[in-house]
Amino acid sequence: MSGGGAGEGGRSGKNPKAPAREKPKPVGFGVEELAEVKKMERLHCSGRQVPSPMGGFLMDLGVRKETDGTSTILFECKTSALRYQLPLRISTWRERRKVRVQAEEGLDPLCPRGELGPPLVRRGKDFFCPRCSIMFGRVP
Repeated sequence: MSGGGAGEGGRSGKNPKAPAREKPKPVGFGVEELAEVKKMERLHCSGRQVPSPMGGFLMDLGVRKETDGTSTILFECKTSALRYQLPLRISTWRERRKVRVQAEEGLDPLCPRGELGPPLVRRGKDFFCPRCSIMFGRVP
């Protein structure tokens, strides 16, 4: 007689009658995402050229603010005309603290994601980056 150990009986551990999970709604522009998100985000927020996966560089076409506080940037490759998107995360507490310290010192706060990022702009009582449309804190 067989010992009835794992792997015998042809069972894979999956229920064949289980309902399939629904795919989440696509966020962004519905095109391929860029790899190395943090590196590409840092390049874009610093005002540098973002390299294309197809060679050459990417041109920024626009930014879409998402409902969850994130943003998505649409790029087009200058050599192949293919489009890519770059999802951006919400601001971290360290980034917000850095902006708050700059504002309390009487300086115009800069985007904390870029090396010498652009000055943040005010929308109501909030500071936003003009390049990525992410909120980085409130005006003191």
